[in-house]
Amino acid sequence: MTNGSDGLRRWAPAAMTVALVTVAAAGNLAATLDRQLRSGLPLSPSIPILDEVSSSLVWLALAPLIVMAFRRLVPPRFPWPLAALLHVVGAAAISLAHYGLTRLFRAIVHVASGQDFRLPVTWEGYVADLYRDALTYVLLGLFYCGAHALLVARRKAPEGESAAAPVLEVRDGAQTLYIPIAEILWVEAAGNYVQLHVVGGRAILMRATLASLEKRLEGWGFLRIHRSRLVNATGVKSVESHPSGDATLVLADGGTISASRRYRPTLITTLASRAGI
Repeated sequence: MTNGSDGLRRWAPAAMTVALVTVAAAGNLAATLDRQLRSGLPLSPSIPILDEVSSSLVWLALAPLIVMAFRRLVPPRFPWPLAALLHVVGAAAISLAHYGLTRLFRAIVHVASGQDFRLPVTWEGYVADLYRDALTYVLLGLFYCGAHALLVARRKAPEGESAAAPVLEVRDGAQTLYIPIAEILWVEAAGNYVQLHVVGGRAILMRATLASLEKRLEGWGFLRIHRSRLVNATGVKSVESHPSGDATLVLADGGTISASRRYRPTLITTLASRAGI
């Protein structure tokens, strides 16, 4: 896991999303200008350009909120019906923000250029744009998350590959440790640090948050099993479920850790998939 690959995984989906919005805006602008030419009217590109630029800039500003929704409003954090309902509400809110901000942007440009401009903000206008904006909300979310998932999948070593296993760099004062990821059995939050439990019973302290480390280990088989714990799914030998919904995991080294009922369904599904069930 090099800094270069981490940077690619972090910025490539965002760059691809910017490119998608830009290409879509260029296509819309070309279609609008083509309609002007076909209608026999004088070509007037200034208004269509302002409309597309303002819309694109607002969509790019709202994109982080859309990505956050697609990452967080999903099972097992929320049941599917509730997640779908929350996305409907989120799409409506994003559409309202897009509708208002684009018109505000256009009004500022017109006023700054000394033109008379009335701000056409109406309920009917918002409803008319709602379907298109909701579709854009879905496409941007799926495109970004899909690009991110594709890059993560490409980082996985092919089955049977004999290349050296990836390592995690851990700084310990003046010393730097390189821990093979395959040897990390589970990870536990410890304030501003995380504790890596590795093969052989060692516990290594690393300055990082559990959330940031979860992202770094994404694609290497690590799962959240508790709000303060991650586990390497490849090192889980068995799972004992309890009536409360919680579970106890038996690891490859014979140790045990507990998993909360909130994350147990995802854990069971992942382990069953790995076992080919």
